[in-house]
Amino acid sequence: MFKRGWFERGVAVMLVSAQLSACSSWHVETVSPAEVVEDRQPAAIRVQHRDRRSEVLYLPEIRGDSLLGRREWNAKQSDRAVALADVSGVATRRLSAARTAGLVIGIGAVVGVIVGLSAMQGGLENWGQ
Repeated sequence: MFKRGWFERGVAVMLVSAQLSACSSWHVETVSPAEVVEDRQPAAIRVQHRDRRSEVLYLPEIRGDSLLGRREWNAKQSDRAVALADVSGVATRRLSAARTAGLVIGIGAVVGVIVGLSAMQGGLENWGQ
């Protein structure tokens, strides 16, 4: 009734999806977009437009009065330009210590449950007997 392969795949998917979001988060910068790009040279920034739209630009650069970037990480060259006057703010990705600690504890708990279930005599069909 209980399929071990299905369970293991489900746990693997859960762990991978948790890792993708847990260790970093967007942090709104307090300095101008030009300073962020020129001083920190981030790999990606989230641009907040004055009309409340937002978008992520990869490998951003400042050229004149414009913010240039790539819409896709693997694009060969910049394919998006935004006037700095139209940008109300930017955010960069930063490591979140609390989320990382939670991820490590969560993974440890899941591994402990898996080890405990695999050590059971007879599997889940004897549960509660």
